[in-house]
Amino acid sequence: MSKVLTAVFGIGIAVVVYVSMLLGIQAFYPEPQYEDFCEERTRIAEPFMDCTADITVGECREQMKKQDSKQDECYEKWDDAREGYGKNFFIIASILGLIAVVTSYFLLNITSVSITNISAGIASSGIVMILWAFIRGWESTDDKLKFVVGLVIAAIVITLTVRLNKKMDKK
Repeated sequence: MSKVLTAVFGIGIAVVVYVSMLLGIQAFYPEPQYEDFCEERTRIAEPFMDCTADITVGECREQMKKQDSKQDECYEKWDDAREGYGKNFFIIASILGLIAVVTSYFLLNITSVSITNISAGIASSGIVMILWAFIRGWESTDDKLKFVVGLVIAAIVITLTVRLNKKMDKK
Protein backbone atom coordinates (compact mmCIF):
# COMPACT_ATOMS: atom_id res chain seq x y z
CA MET A 1 0.00 0.00 0.00
CA SER A 2 2.89 2.32 0.79
CA LYS A 3 4.31 1.99 -2.73
CA VAL A 4 0.92 2.75 -4.29
CA LEU A 5 0.53 5.85 -2.16
CA THR A 6 4.06 6.92 -3.03
CA ALA A 7 3.28 6.55 -6.75
CA VAL A 8 0.03 8.49 -6.37
CA PHE A 9 1.86 11.35 -4.67
CA GLY A 10 4.57 11.32 -7.34
CA ILE A 11 1.93 11.57 -10.08
CA GLY A 12 0.13 14.28 -8.11
CA ILE A 13 3.33 16.30 -7.82
CA ALA A 14 3.90 15.92 -11.57
CA VAL A 15 0.42 17.21 -12.38
CA VAL A 16 0.51 20.10 -9.90
CA VAL A 17 3.97 21.30 -10.97
CA TYR A 18 3.07 21.03 -14.67
CA VAL A 19 -0.20 22.94 -14.27
CA SER A 20 1.58 25.56 -12.14
CA MET A 21 4.16 26.11 -14.87
CA LEU A 22 1.42 26.51 -17.49
CA LEU A 23 -0.52 28.92 -15.29
CA GLY A 24 2.66 30.88 -14.62
CA ILE A 25 3.27 31.32 -18.33
CA GLN A 26 -0.34 32.33 -18.87
CA ALA A 27 -0.27 34.80 -15.95
CA PHE A 28 2.95 36.56 -16.92
CA TYR A 29 2.83 36.11 -20.70
CA PRO A 30 -0.79 35.88 -21.84
CA GLU A 31 -1.70 34.61 -25.28
CA PRO A 32 -2.96 37.24 -27.75
CA GLN A 33 -6.75 37.16 -27.95
CA TYR A 34 -8.66 37.49 -31.21
CA GLU A 35 -10.93 40.15 -29.68
CA ASP A 36 -7.91 42.40 -29.07
CA PHE A 37 -7.29 42.59 -32.82
CA CYS A 38 -10.70 42.12 -34.44
CA GLU A 39 -14.29 42.96 -33.70
CA GLU A 40 -16.48 39.95 -33.24
CA ARG A 41 -18.40 39.65 -36.47
CA THR A 42 -20.83 36.96 -37.35
CA ARG A 43 -21.67 36.14 -40.92
CA ILE A 44 -25.30 36.57 -41.77
CA ALA A 45 -26.83 33.99 -44.07
CA GLU A 46 -28.26 36.75 -46.25
CA PRO A 47 -25.21 38.90 -47.17
CA PHE A 48 -27.16 42.00 -48.16
CA MET A 49 -28.79 42.32 -44.73
CA ASP A 50 -25.90 44.55 -43.58
CA CYS A 51 -26.68 47.13 -46.26
CA THR A 52 -29.19 49.92 -45.92
CA ALA A 53 -32.09 50.26 -48.35
CA ASP A 54 -30.88 53.58 -49.80
CA ILE A 55 -27.81 52.16 -51.60
CA THR A 56 -27.44 50.08 -54.73
CA VAL A 57 -26.41 46.45 -54.86
CA GLY A 58 -23.02 47.51 -56.29
CA GLU A 59 -22.47 49.97 -53.43
CA CYS A 60 -23.49 47.27 -50.99
CA ARG A 61 -20.96 44.86 -52.48
CA GLU A 62 -18.21 47.50 -52.19
CA GLN A 63 -19.16 48.10 -48.59
CA MET A 64 -19.00 44.35 -47.89
CA LYS A 65 -15.58 44.10 -49.62
CA LYS A 66 -14.24 46.88 -47.38
CA GLN A 67 -15.56 45.09 -44.29
CA ASP A 68 -14.05 41.80 -45.44
CA SER A 69 -10.74 43.52 -46.19
CA LYS A 70 -10.72 45.10 -42.73
CA GLN A 71 -11.55 41.72 -41.20
CA ASP A 72 -8.75 40.01 -43.17
CA GLU A 73 -6.28 42.70 -42.10
CA CYS A 74 -7.08 42.33 -38.40
CA TYR A 75 -6.97 38.54 -38.70
CA GLU A 76 -3.47 38.75 -40.21
CA LYS A 77 -2.31 40.99 -37.33
CA TRP A 78 -3.76 38.53 -34.79
CA ASP A 79 -2.21 35.57 -36.61
CA ASP A 80 1.22 37.28 -36.63
CA ALA A 81 0.92 37.99 -32.90
CA ARG A 82 -0.10 34.39 -32.26
CA GLU A 83 2.85 33.11 -34.25
CA GLY A 84 5.27 35.26 -32.23
CA TYR A 85 3.61 34.05 -29.05
CA GLY A 86 4.01 30.42 -30.12
CA LYS A 87 7.75 30.87 -30.67
CA ASN A 88 8.21 32.64 -27.34
CA PHE A 89 6.04 30.05 -25.59
CA PHE A 90 8.29 27.34 -27.02
CA ILE A 91 11.38 28.98 -25.57
CA ILE A 92 9.82 29.80 -22.17
CA ALA A 93 8.21 26.37 -21.72
CA SER A 94 11.41 24.58 -22.80
CA ILE A 95 13.43 26.53 -20.24
CA LEU A 96 10.90 25.87 -17.47
CA GLY A 97 10.79 22.18 -18.33
CA LEU A 98 14.57 21.95 -18.32
CA ILE A 99 14.74 23.77 -14.97
CA ALA A 100 12.29 21.22 -13.54
CA VAL A 101 14.35 18.28 -14.82
CA VAL A 102 17.62 19.72 -13.48
CA THR A 103 15.96 20.57 -10.14
CA SER A 104 14.69 17.01 -9.82
CA TYR A 105 18.21 15.70 -10.32
CA PHE A 106 19.62 17.90 -7.56
CA LEU A 107 16.77 16.95 -5.23
CA LEU A 108 18.08 13.39 -5.39
CA ASN A 109 21.20 14.52 -3.54
CA ILE A 110 19.03 14.76 -0.45
CA THR A 111 19.33 11.34 1.16
CA SER A 112 15.70 10.79 1.99
CA VAL A 113 13.62 8.04 0.40
CA SER A 114 10.54 10.28 0.22
CA ILE A 115 12.44 12.79 -1.91
CA THR A 116 12.59 10.21 -4.71
CA ASN A 117 8.84 10.55 -5.47
CA ILE A 118 9.09 14.32 -5.32
CA SER A 119 12.05 14.24 -7.67
CA ALA A 120 10.29 11.83 -10.03
CA GLY A 121 7.16 13.99 -10.05
CA ILE A 122 9.11 17.16 -10.81
CA ALA A 123 11.13 15.40 -13.53
CA SER A 124 7.92 14.08 -15.10
CA SER A 125 6.34 17.52 -15.11
CA GLY A 126 9.48 18.97 -16.73
CA ILE A 127 9.53 16.35 -19.45
CA VAL A 128 5.83 16.86 -20.19
CA MET A 129 6.38 20.65 -20.26
CA ILE A 130 9.21 20.21 -22.78
CA LEU A 131 6.98 17.97 -24.90
CA TRP A 132 4.16 20.55 -24.74
CA ALA A 133 6.62 23.30 -25.72
CA PHE A 134 7.47 21.42 -28.90
CA ILE A 135 3.82 20.62 -29.67
CA ARG A 136 2.63 24.19 -29.05
CA GLY A 137 5.50 25.89 -30.82
CA TRP A 138 5.83 23.45 -33.71
CA GLU A 139 4.23 25.62 -36.42
CA SER A 140 5.59 28.98 -35.33
CA THR A 141 9.16 28.12 -34.37
CA ASP A 142 12.00 27.88 -36.86
CA ASP A 143 13.20 24.31 -37.46
CA LYS A 144 16.81 25.26 -36.71
CA LEU A 145 15.84 26.72 -33.34
CA LYS A 146 13.76 23.63 -32.49
CA PHE A 147 16.72 21.44 -33.46
CA VAL A 148 19.22 23.38 -31.33
CA VAL A 149 16.90 23.54 -28.32
CA GLY A 150 16.07 19.84 -28.68
CA LEU A 151 19.75 18.97 -28.93
CA VAL A 152 20.65 21.00 -25.83
CA ILE A 153 17.78 19.48 -23.84
CA ALA A 154 18.68 15.96 -24.98
CA ALA A 155 22.34 16.47 -24.03
CA ILE A 156 21.42 17.74 -20.56
CA VAL A 157 18.87 14.99 -19.91
CA ILE A 158 21.26 12.27 -21.12
CA THR A 159 24.10 13.68 -18.99
CA LEU A 160 21.89 13.78 -15.90
CA THR A 161 20.65 10.25 -16.58
CA VAL A 162 24.20 8.89 -16.95
CA ARG A 163 25.24 10.58 -13.71
CA LEU A 164 22.17 9.23 -11.94
CA ASN A 165 22.85 5.71 -13.18
CA LYS A 166 26.48 5.90 -12.03
CA LYS A 167 25.30 7.15 -8.65
CA MET A 168 22.76 4.32 -8.33
CA ASP A 169 25.35 1.69 -9.35
CA LYS A 170 27.64 2.81 -6.52
CA LYS A 171 24.86 2.20 -4.02
